[in-house]
Amino acid sequence: MLSGVAATTFGRGGEDAGAAARNGPEIDLQQISTDDVPEKDRLDYWQHVLGELIGGFELREYDSRNFSSRFAVSAMGDLKFGHFTGVSQTIDRKPQLIKRTDTDDYIVLLESSKLFNIEQNGRQHSGRDSMVLIDITRPYHASHPEEMDVIDVFIPRRVMERALGPARQAAGLSIDSSQPSFPVIMSFLRSLAQHGSSLDPAAAARMSAFAVDLIASAFAEKLGQDPSRNVGGAVILYRAQAYIAEHLGVSGLGISEVASQVGISVRRLHQIAADEGISLVDWMWERRLERARSMLIDPAHITTSVGSIAYQCGFVDQAHFSRRFRQRFGLAPSDWRASGAPARGGLKPPSRP
Repeated sequence: MLSGVAATTFGRGGEDAGAAARNGPEIDLQQISTDDVPEKDRLDYWQHVLGELIGGFELREYDSRNFSSRFAVSAMGDLKFGHFTGVSQTIDRKPQLIKRTDTDDYIVLLESSKLFNIEQNGRQHSGRDSMVLIDITRPYHASHPEEMDVIDVFIPRRVMERALGPARQAAGLSIDSSQPSFPVIMSFLRSLAQHGSSLDPAAAARMSAFAVDLIASAFAEKLGQDPSRNVGGAVILYRAQAYIAEHLGVSGLGISEVASQVGISVRRLHQIAADEGISLVDWMWERRLERARSMLIDPAHITTSVGSIAYQCGFVDQAHFSRRFRQRFGLAPSDWRASGAPARGGLKPPSRP
């Protein structure tokens, strides 16, 4: 039976967190369960850790005697995926609880077979197996009258709005099986949430970027507008960049080879990159220089010569490498290595002009 306990307010760094949350060990926001917390402290603990993710909120309509909730969060490229489960509960994110220091994210909620209600931006949604976009910097009401079982995709504002344009107009918007693209998108996002943690960083970045484009495309379709980016072109560009990143050590790597690998002409690939404001040739050299800079101060490569590092990063000779390195970072490779910066507290190179 749901208790009639008054709503409890909590915010990031707030003073209402319980003793277990305040005085216990440092919280690992990757995986949290109230099952490992004494029963009397579970509610305060849950409010504390959830507040670290979404900011201030009121928790209402929960079973205080049998409270149990948990989540697991994993970072993937620009995104975070969280799986939240637990007893029935209601969350109110009210205007007076929203702070500038709160996370500036959008959340895409992937609902399961459990009933879920959401209100934001004058829109109301109640259902199962659907997808809702929430602007975390604006008030919203979310309730789980049965049990809580949702996957949340946290998307930084700059990332979402680059793909969709001003996304505030889509806050509170829902998508379900009546939209043809819905089954494909939901299947991909759920699979990514389940298996994404096993991907290497480069693959995770590609998949998360693809996920943003799929989400933006779906909500743009719902709004009856075109997404800010061409999703097909974006996918091709991600594949091209991934191929380059995996072959940075090949000194003869050229755009013609990259275009062949992604199955389009060189001219078309250059057009797609230009639409995104990217020169693939410049991007390739930048990645090579960044890799070399990291290797030069990596303890694992302390005995590797500058010339060998240059070769491993795709440069044909050390003179060419040294010239480009100095142009980019303002220091010779040997001086950068000697400084030990920034990992060992040494000199920080000047910013690129």
